[in-house]
Amino acid sequence: MKVLVLAAFAICTILGSGTVVSGKTFGKCELAKILVDKGISKSAVPDWICLVQHESAFSSTATNKNKNGSTDYGLFQINNKYWCDSSYGTNDCKIACKSLINDDITDDIKCAQLVHRRHGFNAWYGWLNHCKGKTLPSVTECF
Repeated sequence: MKVLVLAAFAICTILGSGTVVSGKTFGKCELAKILVDKGISKSAVPDWICLVQHESAFSSTATNKNKNGSTDYGLFQINNKYWCDSSYGTNDCKIACKSLINDDITDDIKCAQLVHRRHGFNAWYGWLNHCKGKTLPSVTECF
């Protein structure tokens, strides 16, 4: 009986802590298909895949603290100084930063598209340093 009570207490503590985040690591083709379904052109998908590979390693729960004190969130490493609400910046995507680190990437894609419309892929150092002017991942096998 003690074991059962302790197990129930542990589960309640974990669930009640607010630190449990559901997320996933996407496969290249899985993500490529989702991007196309969400309006990204097939010709742009290799750039997006390369970006995600080097920004978050395809992990929807990735976070990164920057030298300036800001934080990047999720698959596309969207920064809280400008794009999401963390009471740090301007929240141009009108989205909570915590919603960028779960397995539903619909809002992540919308926000990343806004960033891209304003700044192109140059907004992401992962793309600049590893993708720009380089051979991009092939996604022909994905479609």
